[in-house]
Amino acid sequence: MTETALDPSTLPLKTPAPDAQVRRFTETLPTTLPPESLWAELTRALLSSRDAVLWANDVSTVSTLRPPLAEGSVLAEQIQPGGAVLHYRLVRFEPPRLLEYASLQSHHLAGGAVVSVEHSAGTTTLRWQGEYRGTEPQLALLDRFRAAFFASLATQLRRLEAAR
Repeated sequence: MTETALDPSTLPLKTPAPDAQVRRFTETLPTTLPPESLWAELTRALLSSRDAVLWANDVSTVSTLRPPLAEGSVLAEQIQPGGAVLHYRLVRFEPPRLLEYASLQSHHLAGGAVVSVEHSAGTTTLRWQGEYRGTEPQLALLDRFRAAFFASLATQLRRLEAAR
């Protein structure tokens, strides 16, 4: 009997277990980039992070399974080096300022985040606010991943600024 791979685009959103713990986070990365440039780099990364500067490719890579980016698109994130592939669905997509994603049933954690490009008083900010639910050991792994991811993302953002 041949095993067929499950199409991630058919998966429902992950629902948390009744006894799941919760972890909320907010990361803000101020930048000198204009908001339209930051949005363009963010969406380029979500289409294929290997072809973009603005992603923490040393921590994870991401791509859109069936471009273009739109509400309902499925993103595949591979934890590096060569780790698990996690799937998310864009549940809101409001260019050029906001997107929201949620984890699919195959993910270890239930949850997701809102990513926004904000501009006020001459400053642009990439804001990433999320919430995940799972067991405490799963959330502890998430904490370590988040720390590495956002430190690397900040470095990549500085690289983009320097190239301007």
